[in-house]
Amino acid sequence: MHGLHPRTGLLWGLISLITLCSAHVANAQVQLKYRFAEGQTRRYELKQTLTTSADISGQVMTNRITQNLLLGAKVQELQPDGTAVLAKTIERIQMEATQPGAEEPMRYDSNSGQEPAGPFGVIANSLAALVQQEILVTMASNGEVQNVDIPQELLERFSGGPGLAGMNSPEAIERMLSQGSVVFPDRPLQRNETWTREISTELPFGKMNSQIEFKYVGRTKEGFDRIDAVTRISLEPKPNSPFQIEMKAADGEGVYLFDPRHGCILASGLKQTMDMELTAIGQSLKQSVTTEISMRLLNPGQTPAAE
Repeated sequence: MHGLHPRTGLLWGLISLITLCSAHVANAQVQLKYRFAEGQTRRYELKQTLTTSADISGQVMTNRITQNLLLGAKVQELQPDGTAVLAKTIERIQMEATQPGAEEPMRYDSNSGQEPAGPFGVIANSLAALVQQEILVTMASNGEVQNVDIPQELLERFSGGPGLAGMNSPEAIERMLSQGSVVFPDRPLQRNETWTREISTELPFGKMNSQIEFKYVGRTKEGFDRIDAVTRISLEPKPNSPFQIEMKAADGEGVYLFDPRHGCILASGLKQTMDMELTAIGQSLKQSVTTEISMRLLNPGQTPAAE
């Protein structure tokens, strides 16, 4: 047992837990690597909340979508250099969405067997198509993804119709499955040493570029490694788009806790905020989007907090 609270709680509650666990750090140089064993299975609980606020003629409208995902990863093949082929699955999806004027939020649970209708149903059904689908991911010991193998019929479903923006490639689906993880450099790290990673995502209105600066904070007295992250985001608008988006402000921060004894992420918490202005047909709309993501490793037999 790793001593985490049995419930995930709010994002910053998780980050506070990580911070408390990291009160004392050692100065020793370490090289962080994921460790796998053939046949090994790990399960994670991932919670993501997307809050959107828009100023429409002086009236602020707020919507919130919360996703709880139960993720599994089984090691199918292990190579001598530590690279592993992982069979990743989404075992369960639970969603809840609020909307202005509605007292009760819309809810969806992939275990219920019911299909939601309307715009909310488009999003829920897109994600539901991934439930219990086996996606093979080849991952190096530093966390770098070398290959993603997705069933062709599943990929065609995402690329051939409406659904989630950016979910039209193996890389995009893998990014969703790997939220809360981190890629380590292939070198030993000293306390407070940094490294960067750049990610680009194609969206209907342009390309979103994220530069993430990671910092190895050190090893805690409990024997865990803490990594902090700061994200800077920019947007390249798509030429000739019917509407334009200007990024006014965008930043994010996060905390990861890595267990070197078992070679895996124990918990993570991320928060990202973007302020944008959308312009179309001479009209403008100011919008703020806040994304919060928390993830924790489940012990064998442990019940997810969302149940």
